[in-house]
Amino acid sequence: MIRETIPLIIVVVVVTLLYVKLKHILSNKSAAKNLELFLKSNYGTTLKYKNLERFFNTATMNPNCFTVVIYEARNPNVEMHLTFDASKIVEQKDVASVYPNELSFNETYIEKQQVVATQAVISDKMKPLGVDLKWSYNFIELIFDKSYTENEVLEKEQFFLNLFAKEDTDKLGYYHSFTLHLSFKDNEYPLLKHFVEQKNDKWELKDISLNEEDKPFKEVSLLVNTVKNEYLESKQPALKLANYYGTLVNKVDFSRVIWVTYTEHKRTKKELEEAKKGVYVSPINGYVVVYWNLFKKQAQHIAFVSLEEHKSIDEVLEYEKDNLL
Repeated sequence: MIRETIPLIIVVVVVTLLYVKLKHILSNKSAAKNLELFLKSNYGTTLKYKNLERFFNTATMNPNCFTVVIYEARNPNVEMHLTFDASKIVEQKDVASVYPNELSFNETYIEKQQVVATQAVISDKMKPLGVDLKWSYNFIELIFDKSYTENEVLEKEQFFLNLFAKEDTDKLGYYHSFTLHLSFKDNEYPLLKHFVEQKNDKWELKDISLNEEDKPFKEVSLLVNTVKNEYLESKQPALKLANYYGTLVNKVDFSRVIWVTYTEHKRTKKELEEAKKGVYVSPINGYVVVYWNLFKKQAQHIAFVSLEEHKSIDEVLEYEKDNLL
């Protein structure tokens, strides 16, 4: 009898606690007003906010918990995320982090000011080289103001990386790896991604790929896949292209791209239904590799390679790089 009663008691307690909390729940409008009072009291008109949202979860069980983006009015690049209790924030001088041993809001603000100042110094040093920088959370965009040779582009990237490596890169928010997005105002080249890794405390430029976020990428992809499908119909009619692919750009000629796409056997609807009932087996059986010329819009090499055992796209590209570059 007691065992049966305990779960009921727990439910009643939880419901009661929720009821008490919900009685004192603040509206978004009230939370915004309290946040504004906190900012004005501690920072005058220096800081503004956006994207205020309630952040109620089972961990805090606090319906007055909110998240918001705070930014500096004169320099919006100084931006911080804040999680706060709207019922308490008016009386606070600072807001502690919701995570143990993390910086408070004011400490985060001071650090972010330093980070943006460092970014500005690096950007100013790159500008005379004909490169503008845009700093994002997981990548840095390098915008080249005119046409440069591939070698000149790589030299400018390395110059940037040397400047970057002299700073506290962890504080800048980049840990062990990130990507450089390369864009060109004259549109001679497509948008590119250059991968950067930290090895033995040294930052190094690695492989380059096409940037899938580039609008012309879809057009190029459609053209390349058309050529691949025609090739399969002619040489391997039982196969079709899978939805997994990768690209690798030639560092000395950005117009030349290795484009790898996995293949799988064509299956009937019945075979697909049967496969769902059994143990999953990867349908990947090989890949089509194309060495594509972006300017000429044609394949300079195309082949099907059978895979006896699974290899990742990165492994396949590394293998083909040795063969084709």
